[in-house]
Amino acid sequence: MRRVDPPQLTPEQQRRQAEVDQLLAERYRGYQIVETTQAYSGDIIDWVDSDTIPGARLAPPPPPWSEKDLRPASGAQLARTELEAYPELRGPKGTTPIHRPDFSVYVMGETDAQSLQDYIENYQVSGQPAGQNRLYAGLITTAANKAIAGVINQFQGDVETGTLTLIEAATLCRGWNEPTTLEMVGAVVSRDRANFGNSQTRIQVEFFTHGPTTFGNNVGGWDTFVTGFVPAAGRPYGPNSVVLASTPGLATQQESRFDISQDASSNWWVAHNGNWLGYYPASLFNLLSISACEAAWYGEVYDPTPTDWTWTDMGSGQFDTAGYAFASYVRNPTYLDLLGVGWYPGVHFAMGPVDAACYTRSALTTGATPWDRFFYLGGPGGNAVGCN
Repeated sequence: MRRVDPPQLTPEQQRRQAEVDQLLAERYRGYQIVETTQAYSGDIIDWVDSDTIPGARLAPPPPPWSEKDLRPASGAQLARTELEAYPELRGPKGTTPIHRPDFSVYVMGETDAQSLQDYIENYQVSGQPAGQNRLYAGLITTAANKAIAGVINQFQGDVETGTLTLIEAATLCRGWNEPTTLEMVGAVVSRDRANFGNSQTRIQVEFFTHGPTTFGNNVGGWDTFVTGFVPAAGRPYGPNSVVLASTPGLATQQESRFDISQDASSNWWVAHNGNWLGYYPASLFNLLSISACEAAWYGEVYDPTPTDWTWTDMGSGQFDTAGYAFASYVRNPTYLDLLGVGWYPGVHFAMGPVDAACYTRSALTTGATPWDRFFYLGGPGGNAVGCN
């Protein structure tokens, strides 16, 4: 059922769309699509016979979370995705939902990319623990680990065209030359107008194998934009799903808990609110095929023209001092060491670059359960006095 009419395309845009159609035909080769749904957001979800997706039936690791871990804070709830909020959008039993990648930024000619492959390799905008044209508010700790977790509270907010704002949990190893050897698996709640044609709040999953700016199939980038992430058979939803976000001042806050966990075969699995979404095979990695080296939880805003910093919000658009129900937070950031023992970040460092006139983060604070450890973060970016 069509719920959102497609835009009228010029001949050049039709040519680009034909490239996308060809890529999808190649990407889906061997898949049996049982049903296709267009969600109210306009997203297109293909429901694929799980038995036709290589690797989808691999058993996930034992859940690293407990029932208590999935219990939201008082006044909050687990953020539901669009497919959870509207059961009529769900496909048949025995199928696995796959969001079709949104290449509308390329199709509509909003970049200088000369081909779809050029766009994927050179114009995709990732989340990353440090990078050009970015500001951060978060923390990172050096700790060998085989799993990380954290609860992210994300808001609706302003997003300028071409920019990206996200809150991410990531596990990584930098290697000997970070620009070319960084390996990472990350999960985010984002509002992304750099890669998507809209600013809806989404969950996304990404990975790197050869640094944070090397993109391609089985090499690095966002799931669905590139291959590498293997869907878990029968998952209720996948990466790129639209998810409910908080509204400043309203009582009920939305929480997204991410778990990134290595199984006995060193594959890296990603879960959202207790649902395994899929995994990155160990064979994709060098360093991460053994274990991870660092864990990070952070807010990030990307601006392609940073000489006049964007008015894109981080979180709600309010600074960390606004507190609960007004500023975004990360609750209970944790990691499992190589013996499987859980820890909160001990010695940790601020993510950078930072500009406190634009976005801020509170200290990592100790509280009573379920606020064992937490920090607030956010800001209005270029709308704030002194943020330039």
